[in-house]
Amino acid sequence: MGLSFLVCLSLGFMLTGVSFSNWQCPRIPYSATRDFTVKYELPSFTADGPIQNIVTYKDPSGAAALFVAVRNKIYVVSPALANSSVIVTGPVGSAQCEICAQCQEPGDGRKPEDTDNVVLVMDPSEPWLYSCGTSQHGRCFQHKLEIQDSLVVVNATYCLYAAQNSPDECPDCVASPLGTRVLVTETSRVSYFYIASTINSSIAARYSPKSVSIRRPKATLDGFSCVSDSLNVLPEFQDSYPIDYVYSFSAQDFVYFLTVQKESPTSGSYHTRLVRLTAKEHNMGRYRELVLDCRFESKRRRRRSSDREHKHDVAFNVLQAAHVARPGPKLAQEISVNETDLVLFGAFAESEAESSVPRWYSAVCAFPVHQINQAIEDGMSKCCGVAQRKLLRGLSFFQAVEYCPHNVNLSSPVVDTSCWNKPTLVTMAPYKVDLFNGHMAGVLLTSIFVMAQGNVTVAHLGTAEGRIMQVVLQRSSSYTVTLANFSLGKELPVLREVGLLRDSLLFATGNKVSQVAITGPGCRHFLTCQRCLRAERFMRCGWCEGVCTRQEDCTALWTEKSCPPILTDFHPQSAPLHGRTRVTLCGMGFQSRQHFAAVGSPMAGSTYWVTVGQRNCTVLPEESLDRRPPVLPPTKAAVDVLVCKLELSSDQVVVGPVTVQLTIEEQTRDPPFHVNGSSSLGGFIFVVPNVTAVHPAYGPLAGGTQLSIQGRNLTVGSSWRVMLGGAECPMAEQQSPTEIRCTSPAASNLHAVPVALWIDEEQFPAPEPFQYRPDPVLRDISPNCTYEGSALTIHGTSLDSVYYPRVQFVDASVATEAKVCVGPRSPEQLVCQSPAYPFANRVESAHGNLTVLLDGSPGRRAFRLRYYPTPQILPFKHDDHTYHLKSGDDEIEIHVWRGLREAGGPGRSGTEGARPGLHWWAGGQKSARENWGAER
Repeated sequence: MGLSFLVCLSLGFMLTGVSFSNWQCPRIPYSATRDFTVKYELPSFTADGPIQNIVTYKDPSGAAALFVAVRNKIYVVSPALANSSVIVTGPVGSAQCEICAQCQEPGDGRKPEDTDNVVLVMDPSEPWLYSCGTSQHGRCFQHKLEIQDSLVVVNATYCLYAAQNSPDECPDCVASPLGTRVLVTETSRVSYFYIASTINSSIAARYSPKSVSIRRPKATLDGFSCVSDSLNVLPEFQDSYPIDYVYSFSAQDFVYFLTVQKESPTSGSYHTRLVRLTAKEHNMGRYRELVLDCRFESKRRRRRSSDREHKHDVAFNVLQAAHVARPGPKLAQEISVNETDLVLFGAFAESEAESSVPRWYSAVCAFPVHQINQAIEDGMSKCCGVAQRKLLRGLSFFQAVEYCPHNVNLSSPVVDTSCWNKPTLVTMAPYKVDLFNGHMAGVLLTSIFVMAQGNVTVAHLGTAEGRIMQVVLQRSSSYTVTLANFSLGKELPVLREVGLLRDSLLFATGNKVSQVAITGPGCRHFLTCQRCLRAERFMRCGWCEGVCTRQEDCTALWTEKSCPPILTDFHPQSAPLHGRTRVTLCGMGFQSRQHFAAVGSPMAGSTYWVTVGQRNCTVLPEESLDRRPPVLPPTKAAVDVLVCKLELSSDQVVVGPVTVQLTIEEQTRDPPFHVNGSSSLGGFIFVVPNVTAVHPAYGPLAGGTQLSIQGRNLTVGSSWRVMLGGAECPMAEQQSPTEIRCTSPAASNLHAVPVALWIDEEQFPAPEPFQYRPDPVLRDISPNCTYEGSALTIHGTSLDSVYYPRVQFVDASVATEAKVCVGPRSPEQLVCQSPAYPFANRVESAHGNLTVLLDGSPGRRAFRLRYYPTPQILPFKHDDHTYHLKSGDDEIEIHVWRGLREAGGPGRSGTEGARPGLHWWAGGQKSARENWGAER
């Protein structure tokens, strides 16, 4: 598939003319080496409604399960994506929802209430699944799991809700219909719920879940105990300042939430913040917020990029998804962290102005967690330490406006720590730069899952179009290394939550969960062997009978060590039968490594054979591979080039099409592969050129005659020369297969010289010689005034030595187009028609020089001349025998009669002979003689 596609790409047209400029191999676009439209059949599970949440569980025994939440139910799905059981969570009041009755209050159930399962989370140390829905005031359930016949099943379910809840104070109200994030931590074998909910005034007025709170499930499993004061958006901001909680994670002693919210209660612009809470003290006094700044900078782009495309600075202000992971060695070094450090990877988007609605322009930024913590500590030191600059504590949507006290001398032992026991917004934080360097324009990322694979860090990115992109994360690269880009089958946004189950990732779109191996969906999207074997090793790709695949999917010979070259084009496509034609071969994979040491040729230690039909073609190392343009990024269009020269062969060569074959045996065995094999391409044609005529057959000794060498197959091969005797005739740039044009060189004596066309060191003589004649000499012209189309007579000697004499009129502002003389000629006289002159109006005349152009002859001269507009015949006057003739400002009257005609004009009298005609004079001077000859 890949080879035929590349061949068609490069050989889809034939040239009808030839340019003698240096031909270059057409570059092969990077897109031609991969096909992201390839469809992969992925294992999947289909629910009966839009998926709201997914979470995975793995038991120490090895048993595992996927939990898929939709409205009113939670599926328990096996690792093989088979539904094993269902937990019914609604509608509340229906007979199907058995667990709803466990905590149903009097009066509930009068009207069935659907349950959207907005929270689905596992306990960190116990086999417990927690689900919280929007029904029954956002209460939660604990589902105890156990293993039966290697399957995960729900053994018991408990309602975490007590009767003492009230509309004004409801510690057991957890989930908000506008969105809730829950993170469960464990301290001393006690579970703690860190809860962040989006609220408005309607939710806050009745059974409000609070904005941020920390709760502990009761040992009796009938509700929660609040372990600290909660934070709630103040009533005046509850409808104008929504907080969207996007992601949560824990690291060491802290719990973190990521939010999208307005920059301030009075602002219309949005940005992303990180919330940090302590995981051990369970204290809201240690609540911190930090602004996360993800940017793209155009100046850096212009410094590092070879193109001139202008890109503006972009602030990717709204987080779409996030994931915490440890980076691979390469990225860890680039961002100056250890491989054991946790890094927060955020998928951001640029938003619409004054809105949180994302545009289709995404970025991924990496925030090392230890740098986040350091920024928070530095910010608190600035707030609490002695300083002169006032700083606001911020968070005015949670608490009253207050300035930092600046009352602690940090260089002395700290006694009073009350400054640190109040929620604070830390404003000073370093920004991070998009790892994709602005390349994700037109893409809206909706999910992200990052993991180290060998030496690299791979991001699995879900998009709003239902696609998964597997991309290598590297800092500030000039290109994006995309390992895979495939569709999940539905053009719906990929759910933010991503599950990891054994060696597979689980992505949800619409009502379907798709399973993708962490090694990727497959290798078939790589179209060439070279691109296949350059894939990251964890993908396990190899070459199998023209297809990139994994070894277990190959039924023939599979290799991950060597590739044959790919021949995509050659030039020229035809050559003379016995010439030493230079052939340029184009393609891919002529060498395994893209970067060679400066010492030595990249072809050293490798063997290259080229045959064109039955003839060998000797490779010219000095013009191959190492003479390519500078190395470009791997995602740019590129091409490998070999140049060879056809050898003379004792075998009989026949006219007609033959095949070009390239064979390479590369001695190096360095990873990722070496080149070994052959590639062939048909369409090369051996022909016999034939010169049939040379026109014109003569020219002056001074040279400059434009010769036309006519015949068949004149532009085949790679090099051409036209020789006149022992002198070369310089050739024109553009030629055709039936005509070669050149300019005759100067000669020293009058003689006839043979004409021959040399193609690739093979001679093709013309049937007739070229005759050098004496150089022409110009004497004068007559008359000395004219108009367009009027006859001019040129006088001189040897004027018939020039085949294409031309005249051109030039004045102070205009140079007319040179006009070839086609009138009668003799050695002493030429008759030429005056060229057109662009008069602005018809009452003027022009003074200038008439230049006579005689090839390269030194006889060129310029003669002073006056140009008039073309004469006009005016309407009849007096009788049928009287005309008016006007040219410029001159007007004459003409009388015409049979027999002798007398033309009367100013200052003229007398008669002309009896020849029928009309003669006119202007200003007393005979200016022209024309035979209009009409017998009346």
